[in-house]
Amino acid sequence: MSGPRGVVYLSPTGEIGGAERSLLDLAAGLDRQRWAPRIVCLGLGPLLAEGAGLGLPTESLSMPDAFQRMSLRGTRTSALGLVAGVVRAAPTLLAIRRAAAGSAPAIVHSNGNKTHLLAVSLRRRRTRVVWHVRDFLPDRAPERWLLRLARLSTDAVIANSSAVAAHLRRLGAGPRLVHPIANGIDLVRFAPEGPQAELRAEAGWPKHARLVGMVGMLARWKGQEVFLRAAAALAKRHPDVRFVVVGAEIYRTAGHAGFASALERQARELGLSEVLAFTGYRRDIPEVLRALDVVVHASIEPEPFGRVIAEAMACARPVVWARGGGADEAVGDTALSALGVPGGDPVALAAAIERVLSDPEGARAWAAEGRTRVATHFDLGTHVGRVQDLYEMLARA
Repeated sequence: MSGPRGVVYLSPTGEIGGAERSLLDLAAGLDRQRWAPRIVCLGLGPLLAEGAGLGLPTESLSMPDAFQRMSLRGTRTSALGLVAGVVRAAPTLLAIRRAAAGSAPAIVHSNGNKTHLLAVSLRRRRTRVVWHVRDFLPDRAPERWLLRLARLSTDAVIANSSAVAAHLRRLGAGPRLVHPIANGIDLVRFAPEGPQAELRAEAGWPKHARLVGMVGMLARWKGQEVFLRAAAALAKRHPDVRFVVVGAEIYRTAGHAGFASALERQARELGLSEVLAFTGYRRDIPEVLRALDVVVHASIEPEPFGRVIAEAMACARPVVWARGGGADEAVGDTALSALGVPGGDPVALAAAIERVLSDPEGARAWAAEGRTRVATHFDLGTHVGRVQDLYEMLARA
């Protein structure tokens, strides 16, 4: 009997955000009798150590600065800049080919737009290429070109929600190429019972302070600026409430860099210095979520999936969330749907947070429904099983 077949996961960063956490969960959950996963990431960061801690072979490759700073979000890189970045990434491409060839993988699974570009050259007679799309791609020329490339050079595209899958098809991805497979949540790790992070003590706040927090990578489209404006309004009416922003910048692109310092400046200008804390990157996200009285999701653009929403629901925490995209799928028809607000509206966001704070008993009931929904629709084992089934289908083709 032959041994397990290789799967190489390509990550565009060594940092960890929701996409990278999902990649780690998937790779660690594979049936090792059937598959031998390995992670190759562009750059250094905690992804390497966390992957190694899960028993996953990991490798880091250097990436030219011009390629690393390419962006299709925020401050978009020009068409000429995109071409120049790809050309300068040629040494990285060769290194990826050597890394992949070393294990002769059955599957190359790319986890970001930049690695999608590099993965297309890895397709071979016995190697299938899979793109995992975790964003709503804008309807512009570079993205349409990327999807034309997918039709020619990939074997499958996984979308992390039905909303993203439908969007990809509208942009021109072949319907049979796109496979909607929702992210999975580890229901043991993200459970209502368990230790809580000492966020109040770390910030020097009273033990009885009610805690409202936003968890996720720092990026303009995630809406941390909106959350700060809502927090400023709430702080005046509720002196016992404290606020935390959990997360860090994980991309060095023109569309992301420098946002953390801008948020800190905004917090000072809003007079939040005594009641709001920036924690930076945290590994103990389940403990952080369990410590919060209200979890806030405030994206100003449609959320591709909304992993933190599902994680908070799994921990049976009440979630105030911005409607749109995959976030609607995550919440579904639970009682938490009543806490959905328009993205980019700090007044509506503050009102929804206030509703939770004013009705803690009702909030607990709403949150319990959230836990049930995640267990039914977003279990990690189901997610891993569906991806493995796709791998099997591709490997047999």
